[in-house]
Formats: sequence, structure tokens, C-alpha cells
Amino acid sequence: MTETADLKSSVLCWGSLTHGQLGLGGLEEETVTLPREIRSFCNVEVVHIACGLQHTLFVKKDGRVLSCGNNDYGQLGHEKPC
Repeated sequence: MTETADLKSSVLCWGSLTHGQLGLGGLEEETVTLPREIRSFCNVEVVHIACGLQHTLFVKKDGRVLSCGNNDYGQLGHEKPC
């Protein structure tokens, strides 16, 4: 999995999508092979991105963290589902 922020403040992603770790929503494909923009981040200034095996963390300019992907061990920073 790879994520990058370009100069226009777009966030692009590609790689495995098996746990929603790319932040693209409910796509049916398992792998994204070409860079794709995460449209929900169009007006969000992301300054740092950290990719785990099955999750991704995005740090916004204001310091808040957004997360997506597998949360089996609480790695997304919020409560695990029961």
C-alpha cells in the first residue's frame, strides 16, 4: 500500500484494498494498481501519512488524525467494535 500527498493537497493512493486501508470507501476491487485520488480529502490539508499493513493514518494540518482500515487491535486510535 502506498499513499502520497501531492502539491495541490490531493491525497493519492494505490495498493491493497482488502481492509479499506486506502480510504476509498466500499470498492469491490482488492487492489488499486494506479494512483487514485481520495475524493473525501479534496478540501483537507494532509501533512503526514503513515501506512501500516492493513491501516492508514492521515495527519491534518490542524493536528487532527484521520484513520481507515483494519482496527482489530485498536490501531486506528478509536474503540474496537464489540
